[in-house]
Amino acid sequence: MIIGKQTDGRSEVPLETRRETASSSGLRLRLAACALALVSLAAAVPLAIAETPEADSWQFALTAYGYLPSISGTAYFPVAPIGGSFTLNQSDLIDHLKMTFMGAFDAHHGPWGIFTDVLYLDLGQHNTNIHDFTIGGIGIPADTTSDVSLNMKSWIVNAVGEYRALGQAGGSTLDVVAGARYLSVSERVQWNFTGSIGTLPEAARSGNVGISSSFVDAIVGLKGQVQGDGGWRMPYYVDVGTGGTSFTWQGVTGLAYQFHWGEVGLLYRYIDFRIDSNGLRDLAIAGPLVSATFRW
Repeated sequence: MIIGKQTDGRSEVPLETRRETASSSGLRLRLAACALALVSLAAAVPLAIAETPEADSWQFALTAYGYLPSISGTAYFPVAPIGGSFTLNQSDLIDHLKMTFMGAFDAHHGPWGIFTDVLYLDLGQHNTNIHDFTIGGIGIPADTTSDVSLNMKSWIVNAVGEYRALGQAGGSTLDVVAGARYLSVSERVQWNFTGSIGTLPEAARSGNVGISSSFVDAIVGLKGQVQGDGGWRMPYYVDVGTGGTSFTWQGVTGLAYQFHWGEVGLLYRYIDFRIDSNGLRDLAIAGPLVSATFRW
């Protein structure tokens, strides 16, 4: 963690190399090319949905899952200013999880469908007597007692439309998806130092500041499954996007076993955001999840 100095009554935010406009434009061109490729794929691959009663009726799936990720990122608090990296691993989630909601819903009618996924986390992390940070570029003396707390609330919502380009229900499938991803993050950091802090001003001894950021990105991607033998299958999902953030992508894959009522799965999910803002700069959420999907 880095606490910046103040000059002329104004906060000095730690400097970070900014992406050039040309780089950002190039990223959007690459995303547009990716979207065009996905649309071309949907047009080029013949629809392979069997003419069955199921193809003419609505098919629904509701998924409840437990996600145990590690969370890392960089947040800058320009009011103080404080800036630096934060990391919450799986053990932190178990120890400091206050509230969570995780679930997904899928509906298909013929080749068309909709899919939405909601992830909410309310976390808190409290560290006492840590020294792996600096204040104004100056290290904390070993005899300084520190008390640092980080609290974070986040919403990640995906909502996409689907077109089944290949396959049929109960077998291997390939869906082209397009829609939006919403990210909302609120963070608050509190700190208090006792003992020697060297040449730092007394005002640097304690503080309490927060930031709040919300972003909406357009996303395109692929979703489906590879059907195996004996009820086994490999679900997969991948998307890329931009808009409110400079770049975001998500990937999910793993193994699932099918029952008459649905399926259970063990998967790995990675979500990444690259953000050019004065508060949250980047965020990565990655880890295993266990899911139960009910179909009707």
